[in-house]
Amino acid sequence: MGAAKYVGRVGGLAVALGVGSAVVLGGQVLGAPVASASPGTSDTSSESPSAPVAKKGPAKDRQSAQSSRQAAVRAAIKDRAAKLGESGRHRVSATTPKSDVVQSITDRLSEAQATMEAGLTRHGNDSAPVEKPKVTKPAETLRAQSAKPNLPRLLRDHAQEPGATDDEPTIEAVQTGLADEPATTPAVTATTKAETAPAAGAAPVRGLIETVVDDIARTLAGNSPTAPSPDSPAEWVLLAAARREFSAAAVSPSVGTTGGIAATPSVGITDGIIHGTTGATSSSGLPLTYTVIGDPSAGGKVRLNSANGTFTFLPYATVVDSGGTEKFTVLVAETTAFDAALQQIPIVGSFVPQVLVIVHQVPVVSDLLAPLIGDAEVVDVNVDVGELAPAGVPVAYTVKVTSFDGAQISMNYFPASGLEEGDEAPTIFSGAGLSSAGDTNPYSGGATGVGTLRNAGYNVVTWDSRGEHDSGGILQLDNPFFEGRDVSALIDYVAKQPGTQLDAVNDPRMGMVGPSYGGGIQWVTAGTDNRVDAIVPTISWNSLNSSLYPNGAFKTSYAALLLLSLVTSGANINSQLYSGIFTGALLGVLTPEQQAILASSGPTALVNKVTAPTLIIQGTVDVLFPLQQAIDNATILDANGVPVKMVWFCGGHGNCETPPGDSTEVVQTATLSWLDTYVKHKGEDVDDGLPKFQWIDQNGDHYTSDLLPSDPDFTGTPVTASGGGGVLGIVPVLGGSGPGAAGIPFGLGDGTKAANAVNTTVTAPSGTATQIVGAPELTMTYSGIGTSRHVYAQIVDDQTGQVIGNVVTPIPVTLDGKEHTVTIPMEAVAYTLEPGHTATVQITSSATPFLNFTQFGVIDISGVEVSLPTVGPGANAHPAADAAQEVVSV
Repeated sequence: MGAAKYVGRVGGLAVALGVGSAVVLGGQVLGAPVASASPGTSDTSSESPSAPVAKKGPAKDRQSAQSSRQAAVRAAIKDRAAKLGESGRHRVSATTPKSDVVQSITDRLSEAQATMEAGLTRHGNDSAPVEKPKVTKPAETLRAQSAKPNLPRLLRDHAQEPGATDDEPTIEAVQTGLADEPATTPAVTATTKAETAPAAGAAPVRGLIETVVDDIARTLAGNSPTAPSPDSPAEWVLLAAARREFSAAAVSPSVGTTGGIAATPSVGITDGIIHGTTGATSSSGLPLTYTVIGDPSAGGKVRLNSANGTFTFLPYATVVDSGGTEKFTVLVAETTAFDAALQQIPIVGSFVPQVLVIVHQVPVVSDLLAPLIGDAEVVDVNVDVGELAPAGVPVAYTVKVTSFDGAQISMNYFPASGLEEGDEAPTIFSGAGLSSAGDTNPYSGGATGVGTLRNAGYNVVTWDSRGEHDSGGILQLDNPFFEGRDVSALIDYVAKQPGTQLDAVNDPRMGMVGPSYGGGIQWVTAGTDNRVDAIVPTISWNSLNSSLYPNGAFKTSYAALLLLSLVTSGANINSQLYSGIFTGALLGVLTPEQQAILASSGPTALVNKVTAPTLIIQGTVDVLFPLQQAIDNATILDANGVPVKMVWFCGGHGNCETPPGDSTEVVQTATLSWLDTYVKHKGEDVDDGLPKFQWIDQNGDHYTSDLLPSDPDFTGTPVTASGGGGVLGIVPVLGGSGPGAAGIPFGLGDGTKAANAVNTTVTAPSGTATQIVGAPELTMTYSGIGTSRHVYAQIVDDQTGQVIGNVVTPIPVTLDGKEHTVTIPMEAVAYTLEPGHTATVQITSSATPFLNFTQFGVIDISGVEVSLPTVGPGANAHPAADAAQEVVSV
């Protein structure tokens, strides 16, 4: 469906692929001939559909001959099309030779060609080729006709199994100029073009470029008349780039280099995972690509390697229970030099693979273009689940679980590695990030990967969150009354499955892991369902209001990115979320009703209800959910006596622009240690072996402490500084902070050193290095006038010029001409201040993380005081090298 939106029509592609013909689908002209001149002649193609082309003989005779030729070809093709209509669309298979459809059409074209007027010779003849008459239409007409609705509907449905339908177009006519014998025609044509038309490399791709550029603009602008014109600069820039990418060989049909594809699919099962290969080979030796074009017949899920045709398969639960069979369909296609060249076109190239998949499925057209774009075959893969996994044998599968309101939540289940019939294992629920589908890769690694957890002895459950991908319902942002109850329904389901270790009836031994949105759902579930034995929320939040709307400033950049990810993934979203992002982005404010929606999403007050042991993992450069969110959650749990520990690594919703250290190993070791202690060995006298708190500084060095940073004994004597201030003009963007090194859009949330700022220098104490961990405090006295409601504070490492943690803190101001003083905690950081080094606290006028074009004015800052929290001796902090080796060693 996505390809239909961006790459336009098959007819435009026919031109782009260099077919020297005009193809008419359902009465619509979809392509125009590509001109090729004989040596010593000039291009005589007309821009008018009715203009004569040949230069000899009376015009009336030329038109009559042309009409006769067209009528002969049209009659031949209609005759064949009628026969095809009786038997259905041509469908090739992986194990049978190519159908006679193409050969029959070629034969009839040859017969029609034989009746054409004397003087026109085939390209393959020894005599010099004579230019053939052709009829073209202006590009504007072609694009207008290609916009009719029937073909886009075909493109949107391209993933379905090919078959004849009432509203699919059929070929009614093929103009003169088609290659007659694929074995000879293309080679001579290529030579002719190379010798007489050096710039012809641009011609085959012009239609594709025009279609794509126009369709992208149309997608962005709707039906706006301001979409790029046929002669837009973008068109010619892309066209010039295309010419540079193509050689004569690349744009010419690859005679003798395409061939038949044979396929013998094989399927097996290993350690509970059904897997296999399409077993396809090409007689031409061209590389092959693989694409699923027919989804599993009973609702299963397939992960196909597009490069080598291997796959893993999750059958649907009912097929597993019944011992039945499930089928899916793969398109195996050759990749020619021409295909590879198309994919090198800037911007357009990324859409080419999707377009080729569509074209390969269009009857007749795909065969006509095979010498150029390669051959393709459709392979049906049948999975006999009953034979592979007889009743009782553990096997990975997928199922839709009915939630409290009838919403169908798509769940994937993976048995623990080595689990045998009759065995039981604890279960880990692994949640996905926002807009991401539940993990279906049984071998995925990382701290929360399915493969990692299975190998550690756990059954694993993943799922598509409400309103996303294969799950029904409306997305509510991890609301306990919706997403929270969805997970409870999944727990109910898992409790009834064989292989699930239970603590009591309907109470499985279980833990939860997952990042971001998958971390938020852990807090919500553990706060509402006491069957959860342990959680490991990663880069999650305490409050969406304090995350997205800190101090009354809206995080425009990241909110827009989150919404974009949801829209592009096709999520079904609570419509009130749109209005919140709209008013936040436009005015920089959220209404009380919109703030209430955020307050109901995620943990917030539910953290007080969590009793499950919790390992909190947070990123030091997370600009969406900063470190303070983790500190707040840990402080609540610690005060309530809940086992809690915390790890900070260089990552999160942001860009790690300093040495990342060895955080991956640290996080994975800590995660598995936590799960083993509180899930696998629940109730046993087992020590998790982890320090209370682990963090990483800007140099990539790890440190540990026996206390959380919120503990009064953790902090030492703060490092302080003061400054006289200055006058600061407030103008959006100019001279402010951001975007970061990642650029637009992903660097918009990061702070950078500002040119328009009031600066206060912090000098390191003499002696040993000072660890700055926690939230600095800033006090500012000011007066001013204007519309701005905020200025922005950040700390710059003077040694690197980078903003520490990339984080920016909005400071609320009232610019009414009166003097005010504000004291506010800045975002928490983890930073080592070496002796002799300095850092600069900047107060700047604007920041791209909170981009707002309504803020103007001037502010006179008369005094600034800063206090940076340090790690005191009571924290018993150590570099990682001095800590327990089994925890932090790599």
